[in-house]
Amino acid sequence: MLSDLLHALRLIVTGDREVWQIAAVSLQVSLSALALATLIALPLGYAISVWRSRLAGVATWLIHTATAFPTVVVGLTLYFLLSQSGPLGWMNLLYSRVAMTIGQVVLAVPIVTAVCLVALNRLGPEFRETVVTLGLPKFHAMRLLLGEVRPALVSGVLIAFARVFTELGAAIILGGNIRGATRTLTTVIALEYDRGDNARAMALGIVLVTVALAVNALAHRAVRERR
Repeated sequence: MLSDLLHALRLIVTGDREVWQIAAVSLQVSLSALALATLIALPLGYAISVWRSRLAGVATWLIHTATAFPTVVVGLTLYFLLSQSGPLGWMNLLYSRVAMTIGQVVLAVPIVTAVCLVALNRLGPEFRETVVTLGLPKFHAMRLLLGEVRPALVSGVLIAFARVFTELGAAIILGGNIRGATRTLTTVIALEYDRGDNARAMALGIVLVTVALAVNALAHRAVRERR
């Protein structure tokens, strides 16, 4: 075990090309998915929070339920949609980084939306109604409300990042674990473990944890400076 750990550290320190290429793919896919998910989730959360209808409760329930979707189920569903025999097969997206990004967007949107809803609801209906009755354009009203809950939104984005960056099921189903193209840290960790290459699996695991901690530290620092 100690020799495997030392070998893993040597792979990282010496800048093993494949290790860092895999890490780059993981970051590219996850950050792209997170950016798209945030652009979708924040307006969606705001719209549901100010929606004066009984259906708003149903929408909230659906969003919270979607946060618990297993990654394998999401991956399989999108696989059937994107496969050649599926309705979206003509797009030829399966086994690509785009397909992996779509899968991670589906996983991240409910999380960010749910956190956004909880944060906005804690402001109280009076606050939301006051902003709406000021007569501000909808975009400015949304910015004002979301600005009041910025720390909570940052936490929601971090939770979503942890979810997509460390997920395995959707990535391996939609990406196919193709060397030099769609391999991510999680898929290769599983692959190397099956092969018995513990050192490379440990090296990738260390990189995975380090990147996740670094992103969280930067986000928390940004929140403190904003406050």
